[in-house]
This record gives sequence, structure tokens and C-alpha cells, in this order.
Amino acid sequence: MSAEFAGTLTQRVELQRLVSVRTAAGLSRRVWETFASCVASVTPDGTGSEAEGMTLSALARYRVVIRARKDLRIEQRLRWRERHFLVKQIIEDPRLPDRIQLRCEEVRA
Repeated sequence: MSAEFAGTLTQRVELQRLVSVRTAAGLSRRVWETFASCVASVTPDGTGSEAEGMTLSALARYRVVIRARKDLRIEQRLRWRERHFLVKQIIEDPRLPDRIQLRCEEVRA
């Protein structure tokens, strides 16, 4: 892993996934569970018509780069600075096997 890449990982993020839990009444409920915490590079994801994509809301979009891992899925969530972002795209470039790029969209709670 190059020193240049490691030096860009300045933010701490938590990776979360949906799990089913039972309530005291025995009902099933879906909750977000943190399964990993890692360092990342977080940057705004562009502007203009390509980023807007005919969207009706102005939810923030970000590119998040982390070290490579195999347990990431679309529609998982990450938490950064008390904000939550849904993973919309996972980009694994074979030329850069030490990192994964996530394209994320902020979700309102």
C-alpha cells in the first residue's frame, strides 16, 4: 500500500448493515448494526447534471475510499460525523487492489 494512499485516509467511518432482532414481545425488527470501523477518505461527489441525475431532492452525495475488504454490499450504510450515508455503488479497480471506492448518498433519519 502506497504512502500517498495511506496519507489520504483521515476520517473515521463506521460500516453498518441491517439485521433482524427480536423485541421483548417476540416481534422481529430490523435495526442497523455496526460491523466495522475504519479510516477513509471522504470527498463530495461532483456537481452538475451528471450528479443531479434528474433527482427531486438535494441529498448530499460523497465518494468514500477505504482499504479493500470483502464484506461490503450495496444498500449497507456508513456513519460519518453523526450523518448516515447509503452505499449506492462499490467500485473495485483492478489497477488499485488495495482500495475500494464507495459512492454514497446521505439518508435523512
